[in-house]
Amino acid sequence: MEKLITIYNTEYAIPAVFSYSQKHEKMPAVILCHGTGSQKNEVGNLFAEMSKRLLNIGIASIRLDYAGCGDSKACQTKLSFCGEVNDTKKVYQYLYTQDFIDCNNIGILGFSQGARVMAELLKEVHSIKFAISWSGACHDGIGVFKGWFDEYYQEALENGYAKIPMFWREDLLLSKKWFDDIRDTTPMMGLRMYEGPILAIAGDKDELVPYYHAKEIVENSKNENSKTVIVKNSNHTFNVLMPNESKANDVIEQTIFSSIITFSTVFSFPCVNLKICSIIFFPSPFVFHPLCKFKFIELITL
Repeated sequence: MEKLITIYNTEYAIPAVFSYSQKHEKMPAVILCHGTGSQKNEVGNLFAEMSKRLLNIGIASIRLDYAGCGDSKACQTKLSFCGEVNDTKKVYQYLYTQDFIDCNNIGILGFSQGARVMAELLKEVHSIKFAISWSGACHDGIGVFKGWFDEYYQEALENGYAKIPMFWREDLLLSKKWFDDIRDTTPMMGLRMYEGPILAIAGDKDELVPYYHAKEIVENSKNENSKTVIVKNSNHTFNVLMPNESKANDVIEQTIFSSIITFSTVFSFPCVNLKICSIIFFPSPFVFHPLCKFKFIELITL
């Protein structure tokens, strides 16, 4: 089931969608962090679909709206990077209050700047089971936001915020604090501190965050199971705005596959229960089990 919930910080309400099933005594969970100017379902409903697919294998999820985004009633100028990190921490704390959530099995997934939020959070929250970056912009300091700084920071200095045109939505209002937070934070340090596995997925045609940054993310991980996946002929949003060329399903499958590995989840399908026993990644081709829709090698029927 999906439930609209509201989580509170000291300044505003955080709207979110909680996807879960009470048929399970203890469910793993994943927090989904959207990118700059997006919203909880993400572009092309990527996060909404991700939540549905996770629930199908017994993994709960929460996807939230940051200040001024989606269903948030907060003024958009309240949006700041450190505020997003704090909101995500509030969601993590909320999961801890739910009796049916396995608090030892909580993962996090960030898209674009949402991955930067994820990385910064990992400095404070060390019990996250695994971390996934989709087109992650996790550079320390300004990084890939240099263009916005060059063009809009002076406006933010003068007005307290800058108005940034976006081709796929209304203009985005970014506060001076958002710019200052980006300049002053070091998310790569969070990735270096983190002991869990990191999966970094990126498109080889990404012009906003070059794909080789996904490799940098994994190179900064201390976990030997961290992995980079580069999606061929894919842009920053995995071509979701080009229906005939969308790579969304490939990205979701790879992500869920990695979630199963990390959580060692027992998951149910009609007529059969399956548990992953041994998995080996191959570039191509994958062994494909007709009941599962995931690419993997060995299964045990329980």
